[in-house]
Amino acid sequence: MKQKEEKHPKSKTKFLEFIYSEIARQRENGHISVANNYASAAHSFSRFLKTKNKADISFRKITSLVMSDYEAWLQTCGLCRNTTSFYIRALQSVYHKAVRQCLTEDRRPFSGTYRGVARTAKRAIDASEICQLSRLDIRSALLSGGDYEQGKRLDNMQRQLEFARDIFIFCFCARGLTFVDLAHMRKTNVTGSLLVYVRRKTKQRIEVQVEPMMQAVIDRYPSQTDYLLPILTKTGSPEAVYQQYRYALGRYNASLNTLGAMLDGLKLTSYVSRHSWASAARRQHVPLSIISQSMGHNSEKTTEIYLKSLECNVINKTNHDLLNNVFQNAK
Repeated sequence: MKQKEEKHPKSKTKFLEFIYSEIARQRENGHISVANNYASAAHSFSRFLKTKNKADISFRKITSLVMSDYEAWLQTCGLCRNTTSFYIRALQSVYHKAVRQCLTEDRRPFSGTYRGVARTAKRAIDASEICQLSRLDIRSALLSGGDYEQGKRLDNMQRQLEFARDIFIFCFCARGLTFVDLAHMRKTNVTGSLLVYVRRKTKQRIEVQVEPMMQAVIDRYPSQTDYLLPILTKTGSPEAVYQQYRYALGRYNASLNTLGAMLDGLKLTSYVSRHSWASAARRQHVPLSIISQSMGHNSEKTTEIYLKSLECNVINKTNHDLLNNVFQNAK
């Protein structure tokens, strides 16, 4: 009697080998961020395998026990829960690609691991602190710190910090716009009085009214390229653009950290402006549904059902009133 043909024939390709091939494919397709996420997870898992005296592992041996051991090893390395979840989710994503390519059957090896996003410390500042930042005399703060004297070095640092501060305020005014979306924004994204773009993360189309404080930032920093603001200048290969973006993000966060220190140790990062806008809107009793759509969230499926008929001008009026309340009433 003829043996039943296996649904998933054994593959000679091993797990890390497959991950590295996926990394190469993602880079070729211009998905540099995804490729780097996979590379970080592969490096971590490779280190784990070395503790077992293994260089790679077959798909058949990727079991729930192995992944639980890997999770426990990550914890012994002192990594926080969100970091361990990041690595495991990246490995799971690649594993599912292998399943879809019939390289293995899905034995659900990740079912016993944590793959969520744990709550982190508060990342929002209030309206008064936003106003303090917008009015901060950066040059005086640099001179009073004693690290700088009058000269080119002082001028360069002042310009760098002022640019970071203006980006932060721009993102806040633009309904919590993310740094990655702003960095890749083109001049063509501004149509009349609207800033129209597609979120890189959720692929949602967003329309934001260009408020006076946003226009002031655009006018203050004329870009010599097609980008809206001179955060990025490269328009070549995806790899080159991504590397410049990572550098710009690091410099932006470093500048925000310095600005926060000037404001009595205020915690400022690239995501604080986004969280702060949401918190400010909530404190003014803006409905959660409007906040969700304003920020381009797509995970609240129930909210999206109620938002199908919500017009963009309602959201823009909400943002306009919110900014007037924050910057006018706080004077």
